[in-house]
Amino acid sequence: MFTIRIQRGLVVAAVTTAALVAACGDKAPLGPVVTVPPTIAVTFSGGVLTAEIAATPTQRDTGLMNRPSLGADRGMLFAYPYTQQPEFEAYWMQNTLIPLSIAFLDSTKKVINIEDMQANTTTLHYAKARFLYAVEANLGWFASHGVTAGAVASFTLPAGITPTH
Repeated sequence: MFTIRIQRGLVVAAVTTAALVAACGDKAPLGPVVTVPPTIAVTFSGGVLTAEIAATPTQRDTGLMNRPSLGADRGMLFAYPYTQQPEFEAYWMQNTLIPLSIAFLDSTKKVINIEDMQANTTTLHYAKARFLYAVEANLGWFASHGVTAGAVASFTLPAGITPTH
């Protein structure tokens, strides 16, 4: 009985796959489907970062881990629910292959402080006050663009993206 169920499952899977390929015609996928995270422009007076959005616990926990590189003027925006506003949330670089700088932003998007973080370390990095957002970029990006504590970022989360607990 167990073997028959497996065979039926394989038959259903094969028929479904054949139907999908036939429906695509000559536009059948050429490889695995890759999900591209949504991005947002984070603007500071000295430059603009194109940042992937991390708005769920899983996205925030994963961050930029295991990436071999990060393009120039690219980064990640960590967004927390307004009701959460972490006070003691720490960031570290375990399994992160590239050195980064992180800017902690309050609810008005004003930079609280910026920390430089070395690759693949477990040193904890904290905001100096409650924050609602954190922005990671290549090491030194904020300094090279004149972004310091007190600078204000400009961005609007896209419709449909709501930070969750």
